[in-house]
Amino acid sequence: MSQREDAIRRLLAGPAYREILAAARERLEAAGERARAVTLTELGPEARAALAGLLGWAAVPPGDIRLRLDELDAALRASAVGASLREVLEVLGGPLRSRAEDRAEALAAVEARWSEARSRLAQAGREDLVGWLEGLRRSGWLPRTAEGEAGERLLREAVSVALRLPAEGVLLQVLAAEVTGDPHALDAGQPLAGALLRAAAHLAGWPEVPAGAAGRRALLGEVGVDRDPLCSDVLVLGLRPAGPSRLARHLRECAEDGEPRRVTLRELGGAGLAVPPGTPVFVCENPSVVAAAAAGLGGRCAPLVCLEGVPSTAALELLRSLQEGGARLRVRADLDWAGLRIAAAVLRLPGAAPWRFGAADYAEALAAGAKGPALEGAPAPSPWDEHLAQEMRRAGASVPEELLVARLIGDLGR
Repeated sequence: MSQREDAIRRLLAGPAYREILAAARERLEAAGERARAVTLTELGPEARAALAGLLGWAAVPPGDIRLRLDELDAALRASAVGASLREVLEVLGGPLRSRAEDRAEALAAVEARWSEARSRLAQAGREDLVGWLEGLRRSGWLPRTAEGEAGERLLREAVSVALRLPAEGVLLQVLAAEVTGDPHALDAGQPLAGALLRAAAHLAGWPEVPAGAAGRRALLGEVGVDRDPLCSDVLVLGLRPAGPSRLARHLRECAEDGEPRRVTLRELGGAGLAVPPGTPVFVCENPSVVAAAAAGLGGRCAPLVCLEGVPSTAALELLRSLQEGGARLRVRADLDWAGLRIAAAVLRLPGAAPWRFGAADYAEALAAGAKGPALEGAPAPSPWDEHLAQEMRRAGASVPEELLVARLIGDLGR
């Protein structure tokens, strides 16, 4: 330590000068070279006496004091320490920082962080999530939850979660563990849970995130995320699996009675449901088809599985089990962009084939007057029949399953 530094610490580090020098530092860091004066408020008697002695005043006037910084600098240079105001402040408190530069650096870092997030969406071809990301930024979600490296990590994880949506049936805890390593990262109240719900609402077309737990479970179900094995279920009719298990017996009884049955993911655990190899299992999107089949066919209905939107974990677990046992899955959904995405999740299973879900079927439905609302949202591909998506773009109309119920029931009669 130099003699000057020693003098600065010995003469100015005490409580008498602490408030004066702290106020000078704050002003210089805030305004930089533009700083001219600082207002000292509520100085105690000891600090007033120290300031009067340093400046050579007989006394410090009562009330607030407007102190010119150049006058303080000159007084320090002429004092026993013989150092400038800047040198005094840096010896006692470390280098002076520029708050303006700090703010600029922080803003640049924030912009880089969000720019990286936008780039990830673009690289993944997920223009449908851009509106979610912009809304997330406008909401102030990130500054409220984390800053610095923690904020960068949180935003990266939020984008990773959103890129997994719509999921092909996944439990919330599994999604959290796969993205963050923590199975509880998406639990209610966690920062990432808010980002997930906003992304789900954006993709599902909900105007806002529901306030209640039931509404939030329903929203997550819309994008293929289930909160637990009891919340995840699948609606079936006419399913007659072999085997002595309680679930298999219940399903056979319901099929004979022509009654629909909901099966939870918990029930499916380890059940290994299977039907005789080659059995066609029909897959639809809307419960209205199940209701019409139950009313019109009863116990004569072929195996029918209803997805009720984006396939739940339970739905995919059941369909995989049936497919692995040799069932022939016949899949369809509403003829709209969402329906193409929903059906695609099941048609990726080995051996699955479309059920009245091709370009010719779409054209036939339109010709018969089964024309629904105009298509909305981002177009989706139809890899099982590339002409289907092309015809839908050209015609611009949807065909809901409800308008095809009579034809569908005709296929389901045993």
